Amino acid sequence: MDFDGAIQAHTNWKLRLFSYSRGQVTERIDVPTLRKDNVCALGRWLYSEGPRHSADPRFKQLQDVHSAFHQCAASLGAMVDRGDSAAAAAQLSSSGSEFNRLSIRVVGLLMNLRDRGLDG
Repeated sequence: MDFDGAIQAHTNWKLRLFSYSRGQVTERIDVPTLRKDNVCALGRWLYSEGPRHSADPRFKQLQDVHSAFHQCAASLGAMVDRGDSAAAAAQLSSSGSEFNRLSIRVVGLLMNLRDRGLDG
């Protein structure tokens, strides 16, 4: 797993959603696909490596937090699609929002696994 690449790809979602909420992205976000936590590279890795690392509580935490992140990100994309861009942008900008809390947690868990040298 390219942990640094996964961290960067994950971080890019915040930028993409923020631009989407501001109408600065011409390509519409596919909310149903975004909601799926097994489509992105990190999700595919998590599901393929899950049985191998099932005894590691940090791996399970990453699976759970990553799934919650996708649900939250999809909800923000749906807010924009419903015309509530200002509320979505406010959540993306708020350091205390669920989205940002989950985002920080995913990155922290990825860094922890990377620094521990988890292979896969």
